[in-house]
Amino acid sequence: MGAEGFRADLNGLRGLSVALVVAYHLQLRGAGGGFVGVDVFFVLSGYLMTKIICDGLDTQRFSYWGFVAARAARIWPALAVMVLLLFALGAWGLPPFDLVLLAEQAARALLFVSNHHYLAGAGYITHAGDTLWLLHTWSLSVEWQFYLLYPLLLMGVARLAGAGPLRHRLGFGLVLLLAMSSLALQLWHSRTQPDAAFFLLPDRAWELLAGGLAFFLRRERAPAARWGVAASHVGFLLVLGGVLLLALLRTRAVGAGALLLPVVLGTGLVLWAGHTNHPVLRHGVLQRLGLWSYSIYLWHWPLIIGLRMTDLPDAHPVPAAVLTAVAAVLLGWLSYTWVERPGRALRAAAAWRGARKAVLALLLAGGVTGVATATDGFAFRREAGDDFYRDYWDTIKPLYFPDDCGNFKKPSAQMQPCLLRKAGPARTLVIGDSHAEHLYAWFARHSPGSVDFFTAAECPPVPRLRRQQPGYDCEGYAARAWGQATSAGYETVIVSARWATAGLAGAPYCHEQDGRCVAPPSLADKQRVIRDELKAAIGAALVAGKTVVMVDGSPEARFRVPERLARELYWHGEVRSTVALATLSAQTAWLEPLFDALRGTPRFHRVSLRDVLCDTQRCRLYDSVLKRPVFFDESHFDPVWIAQQRTLFAAYLPGP
Repeated sequence: MGAEGFRADLNGLRGLSVALVVAYHLQLRGAGGGFVGVDVFFVLSGYLMTKIICDGLDTQRFSYWGFVAARAARIWPALAVMVLLLFALGAWGLPPFDLVLLAEQAARALLFVSNHHYLAGAGYITHAGDTLWLLHTWSLSVEWQFYLLYPLLLMGVARLAGAGPLRHRLGFGLVLLLAMSSLALQLWHSRTQPDAAFFLLPDRAWELLAGGLAFFLRRERAPAARWGVAASHVGFLLVLGGVLLLALLRTRAVGAGALLLPVVLGTGLVLWAGHTNHPVLRHGVLQRLGLWSYSIYLWHWPLIIGLRMTDLPDAHPVPAAVLTAVAAVLLGWLSYTWVERPGRALRAAAAWRGARKAVLALLLAGGVTGVATATDGFAFRREAGDDFYRDYWDTIKPLYFPDDCGNFKKPSAQMQPCLLRKAGPARTLVIGDSHAEHLYAWFARHSPGSVDFFTAAECPPVPRLRRQQPGYDCEGYAARAWGQATSAGYETVIVSARWATAGLAGAPYCHEQDGRCVAPPSLADKQRVIRDELKAAIGAALVAGKTVVMVDGSPEARFRVPERLARELYWHGEVRSTVALATLSAQTAWLEPLFDALRGTPRFHRVSLRDVLCDTQRCRLYDSVLKRPVFFDESHFDPVWIAQQRTLFAAYLPGP
């Protein structure tokens, strides 16, 4: 780091940040705020890049292309080697469709646009996806985009202001203005477009620029030794406090918004303080993790995805987490030793020489990616037989709930019903979350009359139940949904939701009481509150003369069903995965008292698919007649399959 020399505090922050990210992705208890490890990385990167650029400009030795070449030599080789090894292992053990998905993601990762790719796709899904091999490269794409643009900004300031204090102050002022603008965009998008706020450089730039501000402030006025020690400790506590706060609030990585401020401010304070002898950050473990942090970060996520293809994480979560963490550190050390460190030596001698090798590595990885794409995932390895997955998604999209009908994360005042137009006006109303939306294909096929869907994904239709995460208006949705249910015109109301998770301990809901939102003191109290609210709402609809049909909980897998079943057919020639009925019963037992209380009530009906899917012990995930999975992800019904359940609601629907 030039005149500052090696900074153990900065390297320790690297180690801490990668440990937080790995713990978060392993879903360790208490690590719910660990996703901010990436935010710490961003601040560190902004500090270092600002220092490199400004030091070069001060000595009139800065070269834009030399800077880019040095960054390429730092980042590209380890990324390329990881991609090549994933393809090598995949060619040995994965079916072609997995390699096609890997190639699609690898192409975006190697071009450093994977943040846009995942934004346009499923978003930031970390809990169950076993096809998103390179999801974690979104942050590398953000950084690389920053590396290409940021030097141009500071070079423009240098050309405009010349040398001396004026240039430094102008640079600081411009970086501050851009950081504030980016932060404002982040806060706005966190409520209106949370996925964009998570993935895109304009929304993330404030964190990188915060590191730049820390550098400018330190260069202008570094703190005295004792104040530096104090600031370093305060900053470190802010980082840890921010992580704990996010965990306690059960905040999601997407849409965290202003809750990221303590972590970013704390990291900036540590960088400004320059206290290299911090008692925690100088610890040998954090120092080693800091040195290997980039390669550990690269490898930890593919290891998690690979293990999810087995039953080990579900059957033995603790050994699986330990195995993943140890393997990530080991592979990180190997990658650092054999890939990163030789590249650093080359960069020290000549940036362009190191960059040439980096370019060759990236071209080789890109070439293999192209071959995998052109050969349909090395499809020549596939034996003749059923390959239902090849065109699977093309059969789902035209039949599933229309994209423009969703009310996900909309303010309740902007939510609108979605009309499935058939004969006559809508006399049937479907309310609920995404587990109401996945019934759309059944009504499209079998309903004799028009149907209104008034749904909001991730909002169970429980009055006065608030989701304690940014961007949701679940209590407003529930109020409007039941208002619709009791309004004139509808004869039948269908109620469906993901009951298996709504009443569990980790569900992020509170209950509105007298203008306050109160978390029930125990899980039993929380479940009782939900039952009471549902019973009252259903009762009001029944009093209004409606027929109310409530769908009970359906089985859920802890993996994406189509991909798992396609692999089993490729590996074994048969489907083996099922879900234990006991698991489903345990997840939804809390709702049974509601059904017991309403049993025999005129015009109230319970609908269940358990008799169709389950025997006395197991629930199936594959329909051998249709040769299709029952679910298109972990828990949502395949539209072709649900449309085949002809009698599901037929007895309860009014005519056209």
